[in-house]
Formats: sequence, structure tokens, C-alpha cells
Amino acid sequence: MNGRERRQHRRVDVDFWASLTHPRLGVVTGAIQDMSNGGISMVIDGEVKLFVMMELDVRIHGEGWDETMPSLPVQVIRIQQKEIGLRFLDVSEDFCFIPPEDEVNYDDFNTALQ
Repeated sequence: MNGRERRQHRRVDVDFWASLTHPRLGVVTGAIQDMSNGGISMVIDGEVKLFVMMELDVRIHGEGWDETMPSLPVQVIRIQQKEIGLRFLDVSEDFCFIPPEDEVNYDDFNTALQ
């Protein structure tokens, strides 16, 4: 495996949790580890049978998150035990995750731009 970074969007550590909804599974919850404009990485609670390419709806919860925002369609792109990677599907180009001011490390951001 080469060390080349393939991510298009910068990841930000957050203190949110999510509820995933699927017609057959019901609701699955878990802690979000990080998120970007492209998707989220989370650790799910309990034992759930998910598979890559599976589509679900995610609702994000937590202090500082706009609770009026609707659920977003996502697709499972990575599974490693209880940690999963989800890609946002059909998200408007207007959607842009902007972390709270106190959670932004501008030194990291400026280094990434150089």
C-alpha cells in the first residue's frame, strides 16, 4: 500500500453522534469520529450486519449541530470491525460542513494549503 493520500476533503474531528436508518435494520447509532464535506467515519454501537455499498439515511446529533437539518443519504464505503466509513450521496453543492470556530486548528489548515 502506498502512502499517497486519496481523500478529496479535509477530515475534522467532531463530538457528534449519528443515527443511521435502514428499512430492514431499523435504527443503528454510533459515535462520529470525524467528518468532512464528503462523508463521516463512525464507530457503531452493538453488532450490526452492514456491507459495503449499502445505502442508509444518517441523522447527525450533538451540541452545535443544527437539529433541524434533514437526514442525509449515505453509502457504506469501508467497514473495519465496528468502525465504518460513510460517503454522502446526492448532497447539494450548497452543503458545506464548517466546524465550530473553537474546533478549527488553523495551523493544520494553513500547512495543508502550502
